[in-house]
Amino acid sequence: MDLALTRRGDYAVRAALCLAKWGGDGRYVKIREVAQAMALPASYTPQVLRLLADAGLAEARAGRDGGYRLTRPPGQVPLLEVVEAAEGAFTLERCILRGGPCHWEQACAVHAAWSAAVQACRDSLRRTTLADLVAADARLEAGGGIAERGLPPA
Repeated sequence: MDLALTRRGDYAVRAALCLAKWGGDGRYVKIREVAQAMALPASYTPQVLRLLADAGLAEARAGRDGGYRLTRPPGQVPLLEVVEAAEGAFTLERCILRGGPCHWEQACAVHAAWSAAVQACRDSLRRTTLADLVAADARLEAGGGIAERGLPPA
């Protein structure tokens, strides 16, 4: 099984990380800077940043000194909010065994275990902030490994 983000989710997380890293002090980061720093397609980066703005996580300012910045300090932005801005609500809606909508009145034998796993993942993403990711990224750039970055190992 592969628990992965869509390309849009991947780009949104990378764009939010960029805003946290280079705009964490309140500075506006230009679209082209986000695209270049995070290896995002220049033509798609405005749409990704708009997703973050529509979710209330970022704000835009036009003009020479404009760009995008986070609406809150990176330590107050949970990764879950960024993921859900791009991917939609991270909830259990499809029965893992039957494939259709998940109904509590007709729950399958796997429902409770799967629901708990989804909740554990949500909790982990909720506890991890953009500031945590900036710190982890800095440690990785300095040659640190996964165990050193302060996040649970994969």
